[in-house]
Amino acid sequence: MLDEIDQLPGWAAQMARKYYAGESSHFLLHNAIYDLVKAAGNEYISLLNFLQRELVGTKLLLTYNRSEGIKFGSSEAERAFITQLRIADPLMGRDALKQLPKDPARALPLIEHFLLYGDQVAVIINFLETIIPAGEVSYMSSDDRTNLVALQRWITSSRLLKKDNIVILVAENRADIHPRIRDNSRLASIEIPYPNDSERLDFITHMVEQTPAIKMEVTGEQLSLMTSGLNRVHLNSLIRSAATTGETLTLDSIRHKKKELIESECVGLVEFVQPKFGLDSVGGMSKAKEFLRSIADTIAQGLIEEAPMGILISGPVGTGKTFLAQSFAHDCGMNVVAFKNFRERWVGSSEANLEKILNLLQTLAPIVVIVDEADATLGTREGGGDSGVDARVFSKLAAAMGDTRNRGRILWILMTSRPDLLPIDLKRQGRAEEHISLFYPDSEEDRQAIVEAMIRKNEIESEVTDWFPITRNELTLSGADIEAMLIRARRVARAGGRKKITNEDVASVAKEFTPARDEMAIEYQALVAAREATSREMVPEAYRKLSPSDLSQRIEALRAFIR
Repeated sequence: MLDEIDQLPGWAAQMARKYYAGESSHFLLHNAIYDLVKAAGNEYISLLNFLQRELVGTKLLLTYNRSEGIKFGSSEAERAFITQLRIADPLMGRDALKQLPKDPARALPLIEHFLLYGDQVAVIINFLETIIPAGEVSYMSSDDRTNLVALQRWITSSRLLKKDNIVILVAENRADIHPRIRDNSRLASIEIPYPNDSERLDFITHMVEQTPAIKMEVTGEQLSLMTSGLNRVHLNSLIRSAATTGETLTLDSIRHKKKELIESECVGLVEFVQPKFGLDSVGGMSKAKEFLRSIADTIAQGLIEEAPMGILISGPVGTGKTFLAQSFAHDCGMNVVAFKNFRERWVGSSEANLEKILNLLQTLAPIVVIVDEADATLGTREGGGDSGVDARVFSKLAAAMGDTRNRGRILWILMTSRPDLLPIDLKRQGRAEEHISLFYPDSEEDRQAIVEAMIRKNEIESEVTDWFPITRNELTLSGADIEAMLIRARRVARAGGRKKITNEDVASVAKEFTPARDEMAIEYQALVAAREATSREMVPEAYRKLSPSDLSQRIEALRAFIR
């Protein structure tokens, strides 16, 4: 028996050991439930088929979901079920199977009777979240409350504990299930992970053997490394699609397809970012670039124990926080994803979306996670009248960011112009450890460096001999302002029938340009960024001369106006 268990996938072996040790007879399978599973004979089959063939064995199998209703794995199981029903209700007719209800409130009691009085019974309930969804009990319908009680009764039944029966509940996200079920101590929660590098390689090798028409410019090993975050269903689609169309799987086509698959899988929860520029393309910010380049080199050398868990980049609007973060991620050579809006109005949806994202990050690692407007995106521990959703989401995020097992594997980059609104829990050591503050360029040299970087980035053709209208401009200019001036100058040149911008174009644009911003808000953002920095070298002299108390006093003086 032990040899047979050792041949099973890790999650299935864990489940089998718990069952045979008498530790549990009720299981919740979640995460990659729609993936293919490797069965005996190097065959890849669906999860439900795998459970029936490899784990349930000779037990009388009953499956249920609210769409198909009650189904049986064999005629023997069907006969045993009908026999039990007729014992319970002698007046039941011969057409009992046609009368079996699909509605959970009526079907679950019948299944419970089969479990309580049948022997060697296995019950698999799929799409559990549609039967007992997460939510406040007081807001649940009468039928939903009935279903909740039924499942609680199964899990805690002493009668079931004495029988050799098994219940397997299946749902993609644990957060979608009512907490009284998912957190019950008698229910063994088993996560089915996405395939790792070696498991993907096994499947790719299998698929290539089955698809001789496939053409690839990469090896199987390279393809397995490039497809982290994809499951076997995705890989099957990738390979079969290329074989059908005659397309060669190239590095670019694989990256593009991977981006499509993951973004569609996460339904807009994350965005795959493919940075085009490295830190060498960033103008100015010499101290910040030097610091980030040292971190990128540390990661590239595999010294993960020296990598930070996270980085906080703060500074006034327009200082280039996003561009700097993406350029740093480019030099790290890691996958990059950006958080999108995962919060929804429905109870349980935000937690389920976050759970899906965090599971994805584990499969994509090593990865850089960019969170823009972090103060608004991540929330706080304060409930705020949302039934505790915000607090639960925040706690889960904070736990994920502080998990030291992910050091060097998942690097969080938080960006905000208001670091004072970001909870201290996220800014402490062990989470966003390094704080980099950016400011508007205050020297002619820094402005010149930004001009040159923006010309390269936007591919602007120029015959300008002196950029003094920008570099010596009396206005306080951000990097975004300088980029906007250059793009406007190109537009002026094209309107005049020229491909290259001239000194006159730059001078006319600089004369008319006025930054669109609230100067008081910018001053406040610069002050809180100066206070937040963990390296004084990155803080301009004007703020470095202020004592911590003076800095705080100026912040407090402006706070009321900013609110």
